[in-house]
Amino acid sequence: MEFYWVNIGGTHKTVIDQHFLWAPKSSVSKVGNEVTRLYWDNVGKVRQGDIIFCCYDQRISFLAIADGDSYTEARPMSRAFQEWDAIGNRVDVQIVELDRKVHRDEIATEFIARFNNRSAPSLFSNQATLNQIYMAHLPADAGMYLLEAVNQLARCEEAFISSGATDSAKISATTREALVMSRIGQGKFRTDVIKRWGGRCALTGLQNVNLMVASHINAWALSNNVERLDVENGLLLAPHIDRLFDQGLISFSLTGELQISPLLSGEDRVIFGLDRFTQIQSLSRGNLSYLERHRRRFNFLKNL
Repeated sequence: MEFYWVNIGGTHKTVIDQHFLWAPKSSVSKVGNEVTRLYWDNVGKVRQGDIIFCCYDQRISFLAIADGDSYTEARPMSRAFQEWDAIGNRVDVQIVELDRKVHRDEIATEFIARFNNRSAPSLFSNQATLNQIYMAHLPADAGMYLLEAVNQLARCEEAFISSGATDSAKISATTREALVMSRIGQGKFRTDVIKRWGGRCALTGLQNVNLMVASHINAWALSNNVERLDVENGLLLAPHIDRLFDQGLISFSLTGELQISPLLSGEDRVIFGLDRFTQIQSLSRGNLSYLERHRRRFNFLKNL
């Protein structure tokens, strides 16, 4: 299951009424050269079950779920730009109406910090406005973030679990429940992580277990089902440390040393106590493997 964002303008009524998205394979420039665009090519990559966030009038107005794989189709009558290729890619979709339509300004700051550089092409400009593109491919954790924003995550949880399977064996009810609970740091995953870290925050040493978050090192959305339950993929963290880690504002080196994003100001670092807590002890090989993925995800590798 993959995730996409599509900016829809004057064709939004056609999309809703006729249940399809279409983009040309190329266009012709003013000097007669053929031009291709990644944001058009993305339509040709959509596969059955993929989820597309449809943005109209600066809001995520509805979801489109691919009925099948995209396919080649002649330009429809509703797409009248003569500069466009007469042949393009089409994907037929189911429309999911949203009770909560999310404005771009609600998500722009966090999306830019966490996901924009991993979207293809990037969704937001440096001014936090939407780029002039058609369709962007989104990383899985961005998809989960947006599903939460529009109150649709529960609808897609089963698809996440199915896509995370590592073999064809049926997932038992017990395992399925553990996977669902692990997404929010609860259940068996939480119990195992608390035991692994001795009930202490891995960085600060805080011992109030009721306040602790069992945090996935490699995000739940980016992990397979085995990794989602793997205690080695967990850190027990104080709430503020978990939030910093989850948003990629901090990570940890091969020796457990705290790495801090330049996006976090010096004043904030002191307020969060990052001048006093600078290293995690007792990292296992499994922890280090997952931490490498976290550093890569948030561009910390150059700071090793």
